[in-house]
Amino acid sequence: MAKVLYGIDRFVDEKPDMWSGKRIGLVTNQTGITSDFRSTIDVLNEMEGITLHKLFACEHGVRGDVQAGVHVEDFIDEKTGLPVFSLYGPSKKVSTELLEDVDAIFFDIQDVGVRFYTYLATVKYIMEACQQTGTAFVVMDRPNPIALLMSGNILESEFVSFVGPHSLPVCLGLTIGEYARLIQKELYPEVELHVYEVENWNRSMWGDQWQQQWIPPSPNIPHFSTTMYYPVTCFIEGTNLSEGRGTTKPFEWIGAPWFKPEEMIKHFADKNLAGVELIPAYFTPNMSKHAGELCKGVQLLVTDRDSLEVSKAAYEFLHSIFSVHEEATWLEPFKEGMPPFADLLWGTEKVRMGIDALLPYEVVAKSWDKGLDDWKKRIDSILLYD
Repeated sequence: MAKVLYGIDRFVDEKPDMWSGKRIGLVTNQTGITSDFRSTIDVLNEMEGITLHKLFACEHGVRGDVQAGVHVEDFIDEKTGLPVFSLYGPSKKVSTELLEDVDAIFFDIQDVGVRFYTYLATVKYIMEACQQTGTAFVVMDRPNPIALLMSGNILESEFVSFVGPHSLPVCLGLTIGEYARLIQKELYPEVELHVYEVENWNRSMWGDQWQQQWIPPSPNIPHFSTTMYYPVTCFIEGTNLSEGRGTTKPFEWIGAPWFKPEEMIKHFADKNLAGVELIPAYFTPNMSKHAGELCKGVQLLVTDRDSLEVSKAAYEFLHSIFSVHEEATWLEPFKEGMPPFADLLWGTEKVRMGIDALLPYEVVAKSWDKGLDDWKKRIDSILLYD
């Protein structure tokens, strides 16, 4: 099996002269590298004919050194001397003023294929600004590590947010380049979009089958395997439990000081879900919820990824937590007038209300399969890979 090559590899190989003399802005982070481990920043900065004019930082920063939710400040990149402008400050919208002195915005960041991973919202906001300014948008595409896990409910319009930027399922099944093509088709058709495709990749490949090294796209997605746990347990962020941030097993270790591991494991096992198991875990987060406290909890194990039903596992996991623990609660909205964070993550209030009523998954998710069928029809014309 040939090594998967990234969009930046193809760009370097082709050396397209259409960008010669153009002023380029680059959105990237530590995952923006070629297959021989050269930074996309350095490659473009040194490439003849390319004028790299400025850099843009998303959540976690341009070098991946900022924790989740922490605002990124503007600064000067030490290596290149280029100005770095934050796209993750108090406002997440992309100011058209930032694009006035560039001809094209290049984007090269590894995505994880999940709706609430915030790079998707950043792409949407960039394309919105590009349509307003006439700036070209260029995606150096990268594979989706969990393309096989297309799953979940379609976000409802009243729950659009930075963790749910468009009417998408929980697991998209798209690459970041294909997602940009969808946003162009459905929202910003006037954007001049170019996607440099990956090579030697298809949708049947998991992220550990690319013959590439996994570079963490954020501090809490340290391994490829984390991308399989993340769409199941990220919803814990909307509760008063720790989702494992500040430990060596983010999104795998879930718990709280009052958690009842054995009761939780028994309740969850009775659901007979395929592809997942729970075992006891004990951990002390060094940051985020319950920092410095010993948490009793469970470790989620994906035992058969090919049979994993992501959103069913996610719902049933929460169902067991709230069935067993009176102490489990939902976090209050971050701001007055906002929905609870759990609703933003799910893209609906029906899941939280269903969990509170301890309704079966089949009752809450009865329309989800129809939504996924409609989703597959929506994306058929924008797919780039078999």
